[in-house]
Amino acid sequence: MTSINLRLGLIGVVVLGILGGAFELFAEGHWRSAQQLIPWLALVLLGSAVVLLLVRDTPGAVNAVRAVALIVLLAAAFGVYAHVSANHRAGVFDPAWPTLSPLTQWWYALTKSTGSAPPLAPGMLAQSALLLVLATLAPAKVKAAEARL
Repeated sequence: MTSINLRLGLIGVVVLGILGGAFELFAEGHWRSAQQLIPWLALVLLGSAVVLLLVRDTPGAVNAVRAVALIVLLAAAFGVYAHVSANHRAGVFDPAWPTLSPLTQWWYALTKSTGSAPPLAPGMLAQSALLLVLATLAPAKVKAAEARL
């Protein structure tokens, strides 16, 4: 497998992540507040970074793609926080909630034992961003030594 095939394969998985994430957000009606638009913006940024990486393979473009990936990683971390916090707030509807320790309450929020926000769903954004960074590490041009293989 040449490095260009590796790069294109990683980009293909990123594109699948973008499309899958957009479908999931659409299916959930994830646009009811400004905060719910953050993952949509992150998907647009990821898509733009993919296009940039495909059309320009310059050090500046690679650095820009990596910067976008970092922004998306931060958005994903915020998404996990927002989902866990929403689940924690929903815990007050459980009659046993006040009897639970704070650690147990947060554990229930993280594992979606209370609330309905999926805490790990924003991880899809983080995964796509990290795969895009990995794609920038694979050279886009086939070296002469690889071309002979």
